[in-house]
Amino acid sequence: MKKIVFFASFVFSMSSAFSYEAQIRKGELPSTIGAMIEKANLEANAHFDLSDFYLVEDRNLATSRYQLFVQQSEQIPVAKTAIRIWSNKSTGELVLAEMHLDESAKTNEKNLSYKYKKAKFSPLAIKSRKLSQAISTLVNAEVAKHQTDNRILGMKFKDHWVNGDLLREVEVRGRRGIHIISVSLLRNQIIEKVYREFPQVDKYVSVTANVFPIYEEVEATGEKLPFETKELKFISSTIPDGGENPLAVFESLKFPETRYGPILAETSFGELNGIWSEASLRRKVDEAVGKFPSRGNNFSSGMLLQGKYATINLHPGVKEFKEVNFPLRRGVNHLISWSNPDGEWEAKPISGYYGKTISSDGELLSRIPERLPEHDPAAYINSGFDEVQVYYGVTVFMDSLVEMGFEDEELSTRPFHAFLFDPDISMKDNAYYYDNTINFTTYNPNQPNLARDNPTIWHELGHGIMDRLMGAHLGFADSKGGYGGLSEGMADFIAKLILEHEIKGATFPGMNDFRIMNATGFYLTNEFHDEGESYGGAMSDMLDSVIQSNGREGLFDFSDLTLEAMRLTRNHPALSAKLWFEHMLYADELGSEVREPGQFKDIIVSSLMKRNFSFENNFNPASMKISFNDIELTNESPASRENPLTSCGENGVVSYNLKLELKGGDSEFIKFPAIVKVEYKKGALQGAIKWDGEEANPQMYAVNSDSQALNIPIKASLECETINQPDGGCKDYAYIQIYNSGVAKPLAKKRFYLKLNKAECNQ
Repeated sequence: MKKIVFFASFVFSMSSAFSYEAQIRKGELPSTIGAMIEKANLEANAHFDLSDFYLVEDRNLATSRYQLFVQQSEQIPVAKTAIRIWSNKSTGELVLAEMHLDESAKTNEKNLSYKYKKAKFSPLAIKSRKLSQAISTLVNAEVAKHQTDNRILGMKFKDHWVNGDLLREVEVRGRRGIHIISVSLLRNQIIEKVYREFPQVDKYVSVTANVFPIYEEVEATGEKLPFETKELKFISSTIPDGGENPLAVFESLKFPETRYGPILAETSFGELNGIWSEASLRRKVDEAVGKFPSRGNNFSSGMLLQGKYATINLHPGVKEFKEVNFPLRRGVNHLISWSNPDGEWEAKPISGYYGKTISSDGELLSRIPERLPEHDPAAYINSGFDEVQVYYGVTVFMDSLVEMGFEDEELSTRPFHAFLFDPDISMKDNAYYYDNTINFTTYNPNQPNLARDNPTIWHELGHGIMDRLMGAHLGFADSKGGYGGLSEGMADFIAKLILEHEIKGATFPGMNDFRIMNATGFYLTNEFHDEGESYGGAMSDMLDSVIQSNGREGLFDFSDLTLEAMRLTRNHPALSAKLWFEHMLYADELGSEVREPGQFKDIIVSSLMKRNFSFENNFNPASMKISFNDIELTNESPASRENPLTSCGENGVVSYNLKLELKGGDSEFIKFPAIVKVEYKKGALQGAIKWDGEEANPQMYAVNSDSQALNIPIKASLECETINQPDGGCKDYAYIQIYNSGVAKPLAKKRFYLKLNKAECNQ
């Protein structure tokens, strides 16, 4: 084991979001909650005691014991507070502790109690059906206003104190994403709303099957790639036998949203009061399934793709496909389904169906993939190939990560449940991760089948690994709704780790088209998918440098560093780009059994500088400012993704003048003369609006200095080229991208959205 050396050069910077913050390193304090509270009291002149905190999590990670404590008042959590402690599993010695406490909530404890009681709240009243229905009425009306996702499939909430106000944060699951609506329980009004789209040997047997090592087709060109014969590993030799209706025991149980609480569900208080979460419900299902008798899973019984790392299931909705030619049998793995009986939202675990059984080696090898012109889902289900491909993709992902250091107890061995062929038409052309499940839909003829695309599978599983390692209570400082560029970029990067592990330096068609292969800088976008390019791109730059210097061993070392940084940011209440990279540097400083302390510091810092990022407080980054009608275009302004401009224009034409201003910054990230391209056709989901000048796509401009303001006229016809909105209109964006001379990919990019409807304008 390598000796760990600490360096004083790394400084932990605190955000201003908390009254009291502290980081304690190895050897500075005992690894006890009492020691942490004592330090906070001395430094903040506060009077915290143990009763002010809930112990929410206590688990062994691969390299340490981890504990999470959350501050509370009147049995209600205080928002964005945490004491997180990592300690040596053998000696109990402190590895790292970080505190984010709300001193004012403690100081004003009596005032909070007065507000709480004046509003006639109590632990029972705050969970009452009457209050829940009143809040649901507010929330339902708000969701109904959304332009593209106003169908409610589930609703849950959590209560917490925020700046002296008692807020109920309601999470509404739609068909395309999640609405997060914050309601003041003291003022009975909505104060904030956010919407985000969804992005052994004796126990296991192996068989051989045909699979795509990378993907079936190159998305950009449509080129079809050959399949190969590969091993399907870790198929369980026995599986639970749940009978005809495995989850029948849950049909009479209720999991109402009034009792939903992801933090309190992990406490003794929550258990006593029937508070639940996805994690606690999953444990109940696992406990029930664990009591089922086992049966053999082999050719003679009809082998199913249920294994160590993946279980393959058909979505409950596949019963709509009448052409399926084998019996559908209920499985033991579950999705969470939401319903609204009697005006109260309730969750229930429901099972999908098992897939097509495997009767022999020959039968499995006869599953030859065919790319059907119309992507007929029933034909794909009958062939059974997509099940094989997803099982292979998930197993390769987990097996590779374990080899590269993902050895955390339970987290690295729990299988992901894959559900294929969600038939909902509003979910077409999609794959997404949600609560330990990876989900696939059906596909339009001109789109690739994402169940046959390993990088997509690995990206969605990347979200799952973040969920497992970085914790269910992780918060993002710079992304409302707990989602954003870091999540997208890290999911892309984890997928790249697996890709590099598998290809071993080889090349393949389309490898340079992945989103992570970019030149995008920090602070130069206005949408989280584009923002994710800077995170993922910076991490990709670091990995490329490491592999170039150290070869395949560098891949394993840098993967080890990334996994440890994820552990050390577990359940951070407000993680930002700066804090993520600072924790990477600290993990690098600690070293490990496979890494020298400080091995990657220079690569990390230099890679970030090349992406318009620095840890220096006086660093002035490059900037891209777009304004119109005295409004600056941001991720929340008019003309952003969730707030597109609607206009009827004049004489059937909508027009705007955009003012573009560029600054090179201290690092001269943007160099002059800079090239400006306005794309109308090539971006994801573009093509619905008829833009003036799209025939010459892209329109080209130049900015010669940081003192020049460029005028970009934007015109569009009210005549939609494609209807892509439920109201019969079209939504699309002009993609303004900045290039340096001789650079093939943009350094900065912002999207300007319009939503047009000629029929409404003619009324």
